[in-house]
Amino acid sequence: MDDKFDITLKFDNKEYPLKGILREEEENYRKAAKLIDYKLRQYRSLYPKFDADTHWAMVATDLAYKMEWWKEQNDTRPYFEKLDELGKKLEQCIRSSESESEGG
Repeated sequence: MDDKFDITLKFDNKEYPLKGILREEEENYRKAAKLIDYKLRQYRSLYPKFDADTHWAMVATDLAYKMEWWKEQNDTRPYFEKLDELGKKLEQCIRSSESESEGG
């Protein structure tokens, strides 16, 4: 049974209802709302002459950048490529060792 329920997040002095949120995801949604609110206040403070849409765009850009940066940091492909390379070298060493044992 899914443990889903509805929550309401508040940021930018507004409430945003979300439906069908898994209980284990609730905390991350609430943290995200706090981060959005923090970033909006930060950009409004740094750029008071910009309009609300620009502040929202800056928050979106900031968060999207961080998401992309984290994806790069968590890219495991180079590790798997290195493991594959080492596995091939190990196989070569084993074959070489077996050949020497059989011939010797």
